[in-house]
Amino acid sequence: MFVPVSIVVAGLIVAGAIFFTGDKSGTVPTGDDTQPTAATVEPVTEQDHIIGSADADIVVIEYSDFECPFCGRFHPTMEQIMSEYGETGKVAWVFRHFPLDQIHPDARPSAEASECVAELAGNTAFWDYSKKLFEGQPSSLTTENLKSNAEALGVNGDEFTACVESGRHAATVEAQYQGGLALAQADPQFGTPYSVVLTKDGNQVVIPGAQPYNVVKQVIDTLLASNN
Repeated sequence: MFVPVSIVVAGLIVAGAIFFTGDKSGTVPTGDDTQPTAATVEPVTEQDHIIGSADADIVVIEYSDFECPFCGRFHPTMEQIMSEYGETGKVAWVFRHFPLDQIHPDARPSAEASECVAELAGNTAFWDYSKKLFEGQPSSLTTENLKSNAEALGVNGDEFTACVESGRHAATVEAQYQGGLALAQADPQFGTPYSVVLTKDGNQVVIPGAQPYNVVKQVIDTLLASNN
């Protein structure tokens, strides 16, 4: 039912590929003057994987799937955004799982494996592991390579295997999936990757799909300017 959204050119901003929701936001018209019903994204907690501070001016919450090729394309875009805005505290990046089980059978096991890496080696290792999975997809998602990539980051292989086989992070992945599902039910454009951009003053901007760097940058620059 929910399929990945292909890369959309920057000009689709005008056509309404990006929606502004909330009382303090303007609305970019769509082709038929409609926009999806606003859904509330789950707030950022200590359990989230985040680069930057939750108190940043802008927080980008991305729902992603390790087997999704468009997510793999979008990951370097967000890395570039963070290299430009993250060190100054302007932008933070939160990663949440949305495995598309119907078409990506390796997505959920990979998500649970990444949570094991986070448990055993910390938040930085989670992000390093995520990068490895995206860069090597789909071969990086085999059982053997999930383990070898974890070991390459210094994770004990036996502990990793025990964690994965225990299934103790299945509930975490499912909870994030359900949070994304609520957004998917509200927005017909939902597809992985799907990013919700939050500002301190309550604006919520939706960026569906693997938008290119210049599109994401334009959204962030516009929101930063509106907060000044």
